[in-house]
Amino acid sequence: MPEGRAGRQRQRARVGLHGSHDPGSPAVPTSVPVVASPRQCQSDRMDQDSEWWVRIALDDWRSRAGPRHRRITEALAEAIERGVAGTGARLPAERPLADALGVGRGTVVRAYETLADAGLVSRRQGAGTFVERRPGWSRPAVAAPVRRLVAGDEVVDLSRSVPAGTGHLPPVDDTIALSGRNGHGRHPGGLPELREALAAHVTAHLDLPTTAEQVIVTAGARHAQSLTIAALVSPGRPVLTGCPTTPGLAASVTTAGGRPIGIGVDSFGLDVSAVERAAARLHAPLILVASAAHDPTGAPLSAPRRRALLAVARTRNAILLENLSEAALDLPEPSDGLPTHPDGLPTSRDDRLAPLAAADDAVIAVGSMSKMFWAGLGVGWLRVPDALRGYLAQTAAAAAAAPSVPAQVVAARLLRAADAGWQEGLRRTLAERRDLLLALLAEQLPAWRVTAPRAGLSMWAELPVADSTTFVHLAARYGVLVAPGAAACVDGRHHHGVRLSFAESADTLRTAVDRLTAAWEEHTRRLAAGR
Repeated sequence: MPEGRAGRQRQRARVGLHGSHDPGSPAVPTSVPVVASPRQCQSDRMDQDSEWWVRIALDDWRSRAGPRHRRITEALAEAIERGVAGTGARLPAERPLADALGVGRGTVVRAYETLADAGLVSRRQGAGTFVERRPGWSRPAVAAPVRRLVAGDEVVDLSRSVPAGTGHLPPVDDTIALSGRNGHGRHPGGLPELREALAAHVTAHLDLPTTAEQVIVTAGARHAQSLTIAALVSPGRPVLTGCPTTPGLAASVTTAGGRPIGIGVDSFGLDVSAVERAAARLHAPLILVASAAHDPTGAPLSAPRRRALLAVARTRNAILLENLSEAALDLPEPSDGLPTHPDGLPTSRDDRLAPLAAADDAVIAVGSMSKMFWAGLGVGWLRVPDALRGYLAQTAAAAAAAPSVPAQVVAARLLRAADAGWQEGLRRTLAERRDLLLALLAEQLPAWRVTAPRAGLSMWAELPVADSTTFVHLAARYGVLVAPGAAACVDGRHHHGVRLSFAESADTLRTAVDRLTAAWEEHTRRLAAGR
């Protein structure tokens, strides 16, 4: 087909995504149309809408190599793998899609049959072609295929709120001397020397008196949470968690057997009034809370809310699972100030609030070495109340929860080397990077509404669109990865946001914002043009 004719057909295939704006997100300039609601965009419009598929899922099929049917197959497969096309989504009928792409119907039929043979879709006589669920689907919305558009070393990853490398670590002897160790080396609760080092660290730096006997070593904080949920929550029972939340947390709750229920979060942490209502209505046995630094907003839980949350847990006979992974990463206020609260929040490290677990022996605390040290260690921990210690220790042992002995040896040495001076230097560096990212976003992306974090490694930005997923995919093509709101959302209210890590270096953050700005400009042009 002549390129001019194909171009006209592609032009006719374009369609705008207009709809009502989420009242919880910022106002949108009149020149930039708002995309449809998340459910409409990802379900109604996707359902047999060949124009949507051409523009979103098949936007680059012509640039691929090989026969046309293979190019279409590859583009659709990547859209499914990335989560652009979710489980159960119905692909367009063959003829309309063929017309929209400017190819023969047989080409689309062959592509669909190849996808069906691979188990990515199912072909149902008289009903259509549908995306299939496959075991082990846990990929984020932006996955490996988009990385090939920018050389691997050039991609900036702000989607993971962990230190980027080991250059910041305190100096330790990383030679793993395993000689002289007795026994088989398997310690279900964790290496004794690591449990002792963790207990000392939690006691001295997190203001939570802890003994080695209370500590169970796990393969990260997420693993610790999953073990606890699997052990204490009957299948299908509700688990209350903040929303937005750590990307992927809702999926891990579901995998562990729980049913995640989103609770609102503001600048002062979890909405405890909403927790009380949900706990009373649903009889939730477990409440997840990050009291020191809610991820992704970086908001600590205020003192009155802490007292109220403890009271709710006691009254409703619910267990609190407190994530302290970022408890040592409290940061000074940004230069432009933060909202005030009549009940107050800490204004210095001397005023830092103690963990909930310090006020109630029934609280289970979890933590990770990924946030302060390095995610490559894969080391997390549980601090378990006496009443639950034996049961959770058995659960952890059955699940082979502890990481490798070499990783545990290095972790113990890092904990002993991370004195108060090193930690203060890390917090100062993170505060500078946070302030830089806030300033860059305010200057280059003023339409975004950004929450200034008081702690942790990430910040939450609300975009003037109803769903950030399309923009996130576009940003990946510009060489910067961010976590979409859909990955951090339990109940559909926060699809318009993105989570940004400020753990990277200053130069990397500048590069990232330049790329985000370029991607946002293209995204808004597309919206304004109704494409």
